[in-house]
Amino acid sequence: MPTESTFLLAGLFFVAAALGYFFAVFGDDDEEEEELATGQLNADYIKGLNFLLNEQPDQALEVFMRMVEVDDETLETHFALGSLFRRRGELNRAIRVHQNIIARPNLSVGHREQAMVSLAEDYLSAGLFDRAEKLYQDLRESAEYGVRALHKLIRIYESTNDWEPAIEAYQALEKIEPDAGEDGRVAHYYCELAEQAAMDRDFPRARELLKKAGGGRRGADRVRLVLAGLAQETGDHKEAVKVYRQVMKDQPRLITEVVPRLAESCRELDDQNLLTKSLKELCKGTGDGGKAIALATVYDPRIVNETALECLREYVLSDEVLGNLVDTASLERGDANDQRVALDKLREGLGGFVSQTHRYRCTECGYVTSQLIWQCPTCRSWETILPAAQLSVETPVT
Repeated sequence: MPTESTFLLAGLFFVAAALGYFFAVFGDDDEEEEELATGQLNADYIKGLNFLLNEQPDQALEVFMRMVEVDDETLETHFALGSLFRRRGELNRAIRVHQNIIARPNLSVGHREQAMVSLAEDYLSAGLFDRAEKLYQDLRESAEYGVRALHKLIRIYESTNDWEPAIEAYQALEKIEPDAGEDGRVAHYYCELAEQAAMDRDFPRARELLKKAGGGRRGADRVRLVLAGLAQETGDHKEAVKVYRQVMKDQPRLITEVVPRLAESCRELDDQNLLTKSLKELCKGTGDGGKAIALATVYDPRIVNETALECLREYVLSDEVLGNLVDTASLERGDANDQRVALDKLREGLGGFVSQTHRYRCTECGYVTSQLIWQCPTCRSWETILPAAQLSVETPVT
Protein backbone atom coordinates (compact mmCIF):
# COMPACT_ATOMS: atom_id res chain seq x y z
CA MET A 1 0.00 0.00 0.00
CA PRO A 2 1.42 3.46 -0.87
CA THR A 3 2.66 5.36 2.13
CA GLU A 4 2.56 9.07 2.88
CA SER A 5 6.24 9.26 1.95
CA THR A 6 5.46 7.69 -1.41
CA PHE A 7 2.82 10.30 -2.22
CA LEU A 8 5.09 13.15 -1.15
CA LEU A 9 7.94 11.83 -3.26
CA ALA A 10 5.55 11.48 -6.17
CA GLY A 11 4.62 15.14 -5.73
CA LEU A 12 8.25 16.17 -5.70
CA PHE A 13 8.80 13.92 -8.67
CA PHE A 14 6.08 15.80 -10.55
CA VAL A 15 7.56 19.17 -9.60
CA ALA A 16 10.96 18.08 -10.83
CA ALA A 17 9.47 16.83 -14.09
CA ALA A 18 7.55 20.07 -14.53
CA LEU A 19 10.70 22.11 -14.02
CA GLY A 20 12.50 19.95 -16.53
CA TYR A 21 9.72 20.43 -19.05
CA PHE A 22 9.75 24.19 -18.41
CA PHE A 23 13.47 24.45 -19.12
CA ALA A 24 13.15 22.22 -22.18
CA VAL A 25 10.33 24.18 -23.79
CA PHE A 26 11.01 27.76 -22.74
CA GLY A 27 14.74 27.71 -22.13
CA ASP A 28 17.12 29.55 -24.45
CA ASP A 29 19.25 26.93 -26.17
CA ASP A 30 21.68 29.63 -27.17
CA GLU A 31 22.64 30.38 -23.58
CA GLU A 32 25.21 27.93 -22.29
CA GLU A 33 24.40 28.71 -18.67
CA GLU A 34 20.78 27.61 -19.04
CA GLU A 35 21.85 24.44 -20.85
CA LEU A 36 24.13 23.59 -17.94
CA ALA A 37 21.34 24.22 -15.47
CA THR A 38 18.94 22.03 -17.42
CA GLY A 39 21.55 19.33 -17.70
CA GLN A 40 22.19 19.44 -13.96
CA LEU A 41 18.44 19.27 -13.31
CA ASN A 42 18.09 16.23 -15.53
CA ALA A 43 21.08 14.58 -13.85
CA ASP A 44 19.58 15.16 -10.39
CA TYR A 45 16.23 13.97 -11.68
CA ILE A 46 17.72 10.68 -12.85
CA LYS A 47 19.77 10.35 -9.67
CA GLY A 48 16.67 10.78 -7.51
CA LEU A 49 14.77 8.29 -9.65
CA ASN A 50 17.51 5.72 -9.17
CA PHE A 51 17.32 6.17 -5.41
CA LEU A 52 13.57 5.57 -5.52
CA LEU A 53 13.93 2.45 -7.66
CA ASN A 54 16.55 1.13 -5.26
CA GLU A 55 14.22 1.75 -2.29
CA GLN A 56 16.38 4.49 -0.82
CA PRO A 57 13.73 7.15 -0.05
CA ASP A 58 15.93 9.17 2.30
CA GLN A 59 18.54 9.79 -0.38
CA ALA A 60 15.80 10.51 -2.93
CA LEU A 61 14.26 13.11 -0.59
CA GLU A 62 17.61 14.84 -0.24
CA VAL A 63 18.03 15.05 -4.02
CA PHE A 64 14.52 16.29 -4.74
CA MET A 65 14.76 18.82 -1.91
CA ARG A 66 17.85 20.28 -3.54
CA MET A 67 16.10 20.35 -6.92
CA VAL A 68 13.02 22.22 -5.72
CA GLU A 69 14.21 25.69 -4.79
CA VAL A 70 12.07 27.74 -2.46
CA ASP A 71 9.84 30.08 -4.43
CA ASP A 72 6.19 31.05 -4.51
CA GLU A 73 5.34 27.96 -6.56
CA THR A 74 7.02 25.43 -4.27
CA LEU A 75 6.40 26.84 -0.78
CA GLU A 76 3.58 24.44 0.02
CA THR A 77 5.75 21.53 -1.12
CA HIS A 78 8.42 22.59 1.35
CA PHE A 79 5.88 22.97 4.14
CA ALA A 80 4.63 19.45 3.42
CA LEU A 81 8.20 18.18 3.33
CA GLY A 82 9.03 19.77 6.69
CA SER A 83 5.87 18.37 8.23
CA LEU A 84 6.73 14.90 6.96
CA PHE A 85 10.24 15.10 8.42
CA ARG A 86 8.79 16.10 11.81
CA ARG A 87 6.29 13.25 11.85
CA ARG A 88 9.07 10.83 11.00
CA GLY A 89 11.13 12.17 13.89
CA GLU A 90 13.77 13.71 11.61
CA LEU A 91 13.67 16.99 13.45
CA ASN A 92 17.01 18.37 12.24
CA ARG A 93 15.79 18.08 8.65
CA ALA A 94 12.43 19.65 9.49
CA ILE A 95 14.19 22.53 11.21
CA ARG A 96 16.45 23.12 8.19
CA VAL A 97 13.50 23.16 5.80
CA HIS A 98 11.55 25.71 7.84
CA GLN A 99 14.60 27.86 8.55
CA ASN A 100 15.28 27.90 4.82
CA ILE A 101 11.75 29.17 4.17
CA ILE A 102 12.05 31.94 6.78
CA ALA A 103 15.39 33.03 5.34
CA ARG A 104 13.86 33.61 1.92
CA PRO A 105 13.72 37.34 1.03
CA ASN A 106 10.41 39.00 0.17
CA LEU A 107 8.41 36.27 1.92
CA SER A 108 4.83 37.31 2.56
CA VAL A 109 3.68 37.92 6.13
CA GLY A 110 1.28 34.98 6.00
CA HIS A 111 3.92 32.54 4.78
CA ARG A 112 6.49 33.84 7.25
CA GLU A 113 4.12 33.31 10.17
CA GLN A 114 3.22 29.86 8.87
CA ALA A 115 6.91 28.99 8.70
CA MET A 116 7.47 30.36 12.23
CA VAL A 117 4.65 28.19 13.56
CA SER A 118 6.09 25.13 11.81
CA LEU A 119 9.59 25.86 13.10
CA ALA A 120 8.27 26.36 16.63
CA GLU A 121 6.56 22.97 16.40
CA ASP A 122 9.89 21.46 15.36
CA TYR A 123 11.62 22.99 18.36
CA LEU A 124 8.81 21.88 20.67
CA SER A 125 9.05 18.30 19.40
CA ALA A 126 12.81 18.42 19.94
CA GLY A 127 12.42 19.69 23.53
CA LEU A 128 14.03 23.03 22.67
CA PHE A 129 11.50 24.97 24.72
CA ASP A 130 13.45 28.23 24.86
CA ARG A 131 13.62 28.50 21.07
CA ALA A 132 9.98 27.53 20.66
CA GLU A 133 8.99 30.07 23.32
CA LYS A 134 10.73 32.91 21.47
CA LEU A 135 8.92 32.14 18.23
CA TYR A 136 5.54 31.84 19.92
CA GLN A 137 6.13 35.12 21.75
CA ASP A 138 6.78 36.76 18.36
CA LEU A 139 3.48 35.30 17.11
CA ARG A 140 1.29 36.51 19.98
CA GLU A 141 0.09 39.55 18.03
CA SER A 142 -0.64 37.53 14.89
CA ALA A 143 -4.27 37.72 13.82
CA GLU A 144 -4.19 34.15 12.54
CA TYR A 145 -1.84 32.42 14.97
CA GLY A 146 -2.05 34.55 18.14
CA VAL A 147 -4.46 32.28 20.06
CA ARG A 148 -2.54 29.18 19.04
CA ALA A 149 0.70 30.79 20.18
CA LEU A 150 -0.76 31.51 23.64
CA HIS A 151 -1.94 27.92 24.02
CA LYS A 152 1.50 26.66 23.09
CA LEU A 153 3.22 29.09 25.46
CA ILE A 154 1.00 27.85 28.29
CA ARG A 155 1.95 24.28 27.46
CA ILE A 156 5.65 25.21 27.54
CA TYR A 157 5.37 27.05 30.86
CA GLU A 158 3.49 24.15 32.44
CA SER A 159 6.15 21.72 31.25
CA THR A 160 8.95 23.86 32.66
CA ASN A 161 7.10 24.85 35.86
CA ASP A 162 7.37 28.55 34.99
CA TRP A 163 4.17 29.51 36.76
CA GLU A 164 4.40 33.31 36.70
CA PRO A 165 4.68 33.58 32.89
CA ALA A 166 2.01 30.87 32.68
CA ILE A 167 -0.34 33.13 34.67
CA GLU A 168 0.40 36.08 32.38
CA ALA A 169 -0.14 34.02 29.22
CA TYR A 170 -3.37 32.48 30.48
CA GLN A 171 -4.79 35.81 31.56
CA ALA A 172 -4.01 37.14 28.08
CA LEU A 173 -5.81 34.13 26.60
CA GLU A 174 -8.87 34.75 28.80
CA LYS A 175 -9.24 38.21 27.23
CA ILE A 176 -9.58 36.54 23.83
CA GLU A 177 -11.39 33.37 24.95
CA PRO A 178 -13.51 34.21 28.03
CA ASP A 179 -14.39 30.54 28.59
CA ALA A 180 -10.73 29.60 29.01
CA GLY A 181 -10.78 30.50 32.69
CA GLU A 182 -13.43 27.91 33.50
CA ASP A 183 -10.90 25.12 33.90
CA GLY A 184 -9.32 26.79 36.94
CA ARG A 185 -5.75 26.64 35.70
CA VAL A 186 -4.75 30.03 37.05
CA ALA A 187 -5.81 28.91 40.53
CA HIS A 188 -3.53 25.90 40.19
CA TYR A 189 -0.67 28.10 39.02
CA TYR A 190 -1.02 30.26 42.12
CA CYS A 191 -1.16 27.13 44.28
CA GLU A 192 2.08 25.92 42.72
CA LEU A 193 3.71 29.23 43.61
CA ALA A 194 2.21 29.14 47.09
CA GLU A 195 3.55 25.64 47.71
CA GLN A 196 7.00 26.78 46.60
CA ALA A 197 6.80 29.73 49.00
CA ALA A 198 5.74 27.41 51.82
CA MET A 199 8.73 25.17 51.15
CA ASP A 200 10.89 28.28 51.54
CA ARG A 201 9.07 29.00 54.84
CA ASP A 202 7.70 32.23 53.40
CA PHE A 203 4.19 31.72 54.76
CA PRO A 204 2.95 35.33 54.34
CA ARG A 205 3.75 35.22 50.63
CA ALA A 206 2.11 31.81 50.33
CA ARG A 207 -1.12 33.14 51.80
CA GLU A 208 -1.02 36.20 49.57
CA LEU A 209 -0.67 33.99 46.51
CA LEU A 210 -3.61 31.85 47.62
CA LYS A 211 -5.76 34.98 47.88
CA LYS A 212 -4.95 35.72 44.25
CA ALA A 213 -6.03 32.20 43.31
CA GLY A 214 -9.61 33.30 43.82
CA GLY A 215 -12.64 31.29 44.82
CA GLY A 216 -13.67 29.74 41.53
CA ARG A 217 -15.27 26.30 41.35
CA ARG A 218 -12.27 24.67 39.69
CA GLY A 219 -9.11 24.73 41.73
CA ALA A 220 -10.96 25.64 44.96
CA ASP A 221 -10.33 22.26 46.61
CA ARG A 222 -6.62 22.58 46.11
CA VAL A 223 -6.60 26.13 47.45
CA ARG A 224 -8.30 24.94 50.64
CA LEU A 225 -5.96 21.97 51.05
CA VAL A 226 -2.93 24.23 50.67
CA LEU A 227 -4.42 26.66 53.21
CA ALA A 228 -4.98 23.81 55.66
CA GLY A 229 -1.44 22.62 55.08
CA LEU A 230 -0.15 26.11 55.88
CA ALA A 231 -2.19 26.08 59.09
CA GLN A 232 -0.58 22.79 60.06
CA GLU A 233 2.90 24.07 59.24
CA THR A 234 2.36 27.11 61.45
CA GLY A 235 0.84 25.12 64.33
CA ASP A 236 -2.76 26.27 63.86
CA HIS A 237 -4.24 22.76 63.93
CA LYS A 238 -7.72 23.91 64.91
CA GLU A 239 -7.93 25.90 61.70
CA ALA A 240 -6.54 22.97 59.76
CA VAL A 241 -9.19 20.63 61.17
CA LYS A 242 -11.91 23.13 60.31
CA VAL A 243 -10.78 23.37 56.69
CA TYR A 244 -10.26 19.62 56.29
CA ARG A 245 -13.75 18.86 57.60
CA GLN A 246 -15.25 21.31 55.13
CA VAL A 247 -13.32 19.83 52.22
CA MET A 248 -14.47 16.28 53.05
CA LYS A 249 -18.05 17.47 53.37
CA ASP A 250 -18.01 19.25 50.01
CA GLN A 251 -15.84 16.73 48.15
CA PRO A 252 -16.36 13.13 49.35
CA ARG A 253 -14.00 11.95 46.60
CA LEU A 254 -11.11 13.45 48.59
CA ILE A 255 -11.92 11.73 51.91
CA THR A 256 -9.20 9.11 51.47
CA GLU A 257 -6.65 11.87 50.91
CA VAL A 258 -7.81 14.15 53.72
CA VAL A 259 -8.46 11.69 56.58
CA PRO A 260 -4.73 11.08 57.31
CA ARG A 261 -4.14 14.86 57.35
CA LEU A 262 -7.11 15.36 59.66
CA ALA A 263 -5.90 12.57 61.96
CA GLU A 264 -2.45 14.19 62.13
CA SER A 265 -3.86 17.51 63.35
CA CYS A 266 -6.10 15.74 65.88
CA ARG A 267 -3.05 13.92 67.23
CA GLU A 268 -1.24 17.23 67.57
CA LEU A 269 -4.27 18.59 69.47
CA ASP A 270 -4.46 15.34 71.49
CA ASP A 271 -8.16 15.26 70.70
CA GLN A 272 -9.34 11.88 69.41
CA ASN A 273 -12.92 12.86 70.21
CA LEU A 274 -12.73 15.54 67.54
CA LEU A 275 -11.52 12.96 65.02
CA THR A 276 -14.25 10.54 66.07
CA LYS A 277 -16.91 13.23 65.65
CA SER A 278 -15.57 14.15 62.21
CA LEU A 279 -15.47 10.53 61.02
CA LYS A 280 -18.99 9.76 62.25
CA GLU A 281 -20.31 12.80 60.39
CA LEU A 282 -18.66 11.51 57.23
CA CYS A 283 -20.25 8.09 57.61
CA LYS A 284 -23.69 9.68 57.95
CA GLY A 285 -23.20 12.18 55.17
CA THR A 286 -22.30 9.85 52.31
CA GLY A 287 -22.77 6.18 51.56
CA ASP A 288 -19.13 5.76 50.57
CA GLY A 289 -17.77 7.70 53.54
CA GLY A 290 -17.09 4.60 55.65
CA LYS A 291 -15.39 2.88 52.73
CA ALA A 292 -13.13 5.88 52.10
CA ILE A 293 -12.22 6.01 55.79
CA ALA A 294 -11.37 2.29 55.69
CA LEU A 295 -9.05 2.77 52.75
CA ALA A 296 -7.31 5.67 54.47
CA THR A 297 -6.89 3.52 57.58
CA VAL A 298 -5.13 0.84 55.55
CA TYR A 299 -2.86 3.35 53.84
CA ASP A 300 -1.90 5.15 57.09
CA PRO A 301 -0.99 2.80 59.98
CA ARG A 302 -0.78 5.77 62.35
CA ILE A 303 -4.58 6.01 62.43
CA VAL A 304 -5.72 4.11 65.53
CA ASN A 305 -9.08 5.78 66.06
CA GLU A 306 -11.81 3.29 67.02
CA THR A 307 -14.32 4.72 64.57
CA ALA A 308 -11.81 4.42 61.73
CA LEU A 309 -11.03 0.82 62.67
CA GLU A 310 -14.75 0.00 62.80
CA CYS A 311 -15.11 1.37 59.28
CA LEU A 312 -12.29 -0.96 58.22
CA ARG A 313 -13.96 -3.97 59.87
CA GLU A 314 -17.26 -3.27 58.12
CA TYR A 315 -15.50 -2.76 54.82
CA VAL A 316 -13.73 -6.12 55.04
CA LEU A 317 -16.91 -7.97 56.02
CA SER A 318 -18.87 -6.42 53.14
CA ASP A 319 -16.20 -7.04 50.50
CA GLU A 320 -16.67 -10.40 48.77
CA VAL A 321 -13.00 -10.89 47.92
CA LEU A 322 -11.55 -9.86 51.29
CA GLY A 323 -14.30 -11.71 53.15
CA ASN A 324 -13.14 -14.99 51.57
CA LEU A 325 -9.49 -14.37 52.37
CA VAL A 326 -9.67 -13.66 56.10
CA ASP A 327 -11.08 -15.21 59.24
CA THR A 328 -14.35 -13.32 59.38
CA ALA A 329 -15.56 -15.29 62.40
CA SER A 330 -13.21 -13.40 64.72
CA LEU A 331 -14.32 -10.10 63.23
CA GLU A 332 -18.02 -10.95 63.53
CA ARG A 333 -18.47 -13.02 66.69
CA GLY A 334 -15.34 -12.66 68.80
CA ASP A 335 -15.20 -10.48 71.87
CA ALA A 336 -13.82 -6.96 71.64
CA ASN A 337 -10.25 -8.08 72.30
CA ASP A 338 -10.39 -10.90 69.73
CA GLN A 339 -11.87 -8.55 67.15
CA ARG A 340 -9.15 -5.99 67.77
CA VAL A 341 -6.37 -8.58 67.48
CA ALA A 342 -7.86 -9.98 64.28
CA LEU A 343 -8.32 -6.50 62.85
CA ASP A 344 -4.75 -5.49 63.65
CA LYS A 345 -3.44 -8.59 61.89
CA LEU A 346 -5.68 -7.96 58.92
CA ARG A 347 -4.63 -4.35 58.70
CA GLU A 348 -0.95 -5.22 58.87
CA GLY A 349 -1.40 -7.84 56.18
CA LEU A 350 -3.30 -5.51 53.88
CA GLY A 351 -0.74 -2.78 54.43
CA GLY A 352 2.00 -4.99 53.02
CA PHE A 353 -0.17 -6.50 50.31
CA VAL A 354 -1.90 -3.43 48.93
CA SER A 355 -0.22 -1.59 46.07
CA GLN A 356 0.73 1.89 47.26
CA THR A 357 1.63 2.89 43.69
CA HIS A 358 -1.98 2.59 42.50
CA ARG A 359 -3.58 4.81 45.13
CA TYR A 360 -4.60 7.44 42.57
CA ARG A 361 -5.78 7.14 38.99
CA CYS A 362 -6.43 9.63 36.19
CA THR A 363 -10.03 9.43 35.03
CA GLU A 364 -9.03 10.62 31.55
CA CYS A 365 -6.12 8.37 30.57
CA GLY A 366 -5.78 5.81 33.38
CA TYR A 367 -2.38 7.02 34.63
CA VAL A 368 -1.69 5.71 38.16
CA THR A 369 0.47 7.21 40.88
CA SER A 370 1.22 6.85 44.58
CA GLN A 371 0.35 10.43 45.53
CA LEU A 372 -2.19 13.09 44.73
CA ILE A 373 -1.05 15.35 41.91
CA TRP A 374 -3.23 17.95 40.28
CA GLN A 375 -2.12 17.73 36.66
CA CYS A 376 -1.77 14.39 34.93
CA PRO A 377 1.76 14.13 33.45
CA THR A 378 0.47 11.93 30.63
CA CYS A 379 -2.65 13.64 29.27
CA ARG A 380 -1.91 17.07 30.88
CA SER A 381 -5.47 17.34 32.26
CA TRP A 382 -6.11 19.17 35.53
CA GLU A 383 -8.04 17.72 38.49
CA THR A 384 -8.57 14.32 36.86
CA ILE A 385 -6.36 12.27 39.24
CA LEU A 386 -8.54 10.94 42.05
CA PRO A 387 -8.09 8.49 44.95
CA ALA A 388 -8.85 4.90 43.97
CA ALA A 389 -12.25 3.61 45.03
CA GLN A 390 -10.93 0.10 45.74
CA LEU A 391 -7.83 -1.41 47.29
CA SER A 392 -5.38 -2.32 44.51
CA VAL A 393 -3.10 -5.31 44.94
CA GLU A 394 0.19 -5.97 43.19
CA THR A 395 0.53 -9.00 40.93
CA PRO A 396 3.28 -11.28 42.25
CA VAL A 397 6.35 -11.44 40.05
CA THR A 398 7.25 -14.97 38.93
